[in-house]
Amino acid sequence: MKDLRSFLDQIQDEIQYIDENVSPIHEMNAYVEAYEKIKKYPVLFFKNVQGKKVVINLFASIYRMGRALGCEKCTQAEISRKFFELSQKSMPVREVEDSVHVKIYSNLNPIPHIVHNELDGGPFIDSGLAILKDPETGALNMGIYRHQIFDDEHIGILTDPGHDAHYIIEQYRRLKKPVPITISIGHHPAVYFAAVSRPKGVGGELELAGGFLGESLEISYGEIEVPYLSRSEIVIEGIIENPSELVKEGPFGEWPKYYSGTQMVPVIKILKVRTSEDPIYLDIAAGYKDHLNLGVNLPHLASVYNTLKSLMPNILDVRFGYEFAPLLYIKIKKINEGDAKRAALAALSTEIAIRFVIVVDEDIDIYNDEEVMWAVLTRVSNPDSITIIPDVIGNFLNPANYSRDKEGKRTLDTKVIIDATKPVAGYAPVIKAPKNLVDRILSKVKNI
Repeated sequence: MKDLRSFLDQIQDEIQYIDENVSPIHEMNAYVEAYEKIKKYPVLFFKNVQGKKVVINLFASIYRMGRALGCEKCTQAEISRKFFELSQKSMPVREVEDSVHVKIYSNLNPIPHIVHNELDGGPFIDSGLAILKDPETGALNMGIYRHQIFDDEHIGILTDPGHDAHYIIEQYRRLKKPVPITISIGHHPAVYFAAVSRPKGVGGELELAGGFLGESLEISYGEIEVPYLSRSEIVIEGIIENPSELVKEGPFGEWPKYYSGTQMVPVIKILKVRTSEDPIYLDIAAGYKDHLNLGVNLPHLASVYNTLKSLMPNILDVRFGYEFAPLLYIKIKKINEGDAKRAALAALSTEIAIRFVIVVDEDIDIYNDEEVMWAVLTRVSNPDSITIIPDVIGNFLNPANYSRDKEGKRTLDTKVIIDATKPVAGYAPVIKAPKNLVDRILSKVKNI
């Protein structure tokens, strides 16, 4: 069965172990930043964070994410294709007796209280697989949210207005009922991929995890009506006693690499904490590649690709430019004038974090940022090639978003579409050497 430990065994060649005592306050993210400065992205396994084991930077490499999908030695394009394929598969969950979590506590004392960046408002759990139950349909929703640790018995939960968890909590608030919730920490990366994907409707992430894993996800029930993940390292069972009662949390360094400011959030009261015999706490390096790759890049890209492909068979590929979600590249086989704008509008409707969409022709390699920019500089030929759309919902964690009301939440964004495709009627030919000669010489050069 697949879990965090089985994956760590698989990628031993990518793990950097740190034996010395490391502080949970800022020091782990400092390690991540130091490695990023030299463009290296190992998994960092801290053996002694105030006596606790912590793994961080697991998702910092797209190629390592590919290994979690069974895609060894794949190109980035092949990893994306594999992710897109698996994001459409699912398996039913399997309920089992819990044999992993042998230690039980009444508070958060057994987990590290990590302060990620220097202006954070306190310690946060940012790697929890939270499960909520729709009070009307019974559907189970799984997602990753940030949970500020207020004290050992209370944590917050920040949900985006565009996400299902926000909708579910609002349902309980309307019904004036408490909200049961479980948070599982430390599982196979494939489970995390499912948690940040966007299946249609409320729920479906647990079954989608089975599709990514290639085996049914195992769940167990404790003392509340919401299950937890049986093979996770740590489980928190809790309840939002009054979803209408909000407290201030934050700031917190978010994926756009800015602090989000403070928010008003519901409070989860801790009922029980379960751990394995010697738990490994999986953390996410907030604001770094670890965070961006998992939280935005491949999972959200899959949602965009699947939506576009269902609408337009002439969609060839999609990619976030410079590995940053607000910028999307779409490659199409252009058949009609207007295809580019239609594809861009569909993408903007699928993923609210996207701000700029660049659409290019089939001859452009979208995994080469320079080629895409060359297309923009040589194929954007008239004012109609650029479309600016104000007042569209965006991701409020991006400080570029705004509100019409000075005191309101920054949910509005301005979207930009750049049509960098050639006219259907034809365009000046691109210079190139004969393909057969290039292929022959390329094979020779590769062997030198």
